[in-house]
Amino acid sequence: MARIPVVAVVGLPDCGKTTLLEQLLPELKGRGLRIGTIKHHVHEFAMDTPGKDTWRHKQAGADAVVLASPTGIGLVRDTDRDLGVDELVTRYLNDADLVITEGYKHTRLPKIEVYRRELHPTPLPGRNTTWLAMVSAEPPDNLEIPCFAPDQTRELADFLVQHQQKMLAQTSPTGRSYIHLEVDGQPVPLNRFAASLLRRGIKGMIASLRGCGRPRKIALSITEGDGNSSQNGDDFGHAD
Repeated sequence: MARIPVVAVVGLPDCGKTTLLEQLLPELKGRGLRIGTIKHHVHEFAMDTPGKDTWRHKQAGADAVVLASPTGIGLVRDTDRDLGVDELVTRYLNDADLVITEGYKHTRLPKIEVYRRELHPTPLPGRNTTWLAMVSAEPPDNLEIPCFAPDQTRELADFLVQHQQKMLAQTSPTGRSYIHLEVDGQPVPLNRFAASLLRRGIKGMIASLRGCGRPRKIALSITEGDGNSSQNGDDFGHAD
């Protein structure tokens, strides 16, 4: 499978990173994406309720405690270091279509900065090519990256979907199956079940046609309408 795209939401203290995520996540979920999030915390970690059974297990010496139920699981475990994002994604979020972190501003992750001029006179220092966009009601002058107002979560979600599809296309390993769908010029996210179902169906039909054999790459364009619409279609690539 292609590497799971990760985007970091960064910013100075109290700039609204968590609020942005609360508004952005429903938009992304509404587009059919499975979203994982990582909150980076630089201080000592504790996430349990004193007196509860899981807390008592941990206090008694368990190195890892899993709380399992029919609707979800929770894990608390000791670590001897600050695990990197790649390791966290591989271990715990490997079924996500997109992972968004809160924090990690000093990494090489692609970043979206949240900036509030009324709290901080300037944005984060050291902005470089890893910055994808900014979210701000009053962006700094001469900003050379896209900027979204705090209430433009739908537009920001569209921007992230396009970035996710671009990253998947770039990181899909040679020889592995990959499928990309666009409708009217806009990328449409596909979860793994939908991607597999669509890929197998299209490949099966194409392979049954005379002279097609075993296709390696299939491009299919379908235009509906009265003939005046432009030919934006469905592009399926790197099928094996």
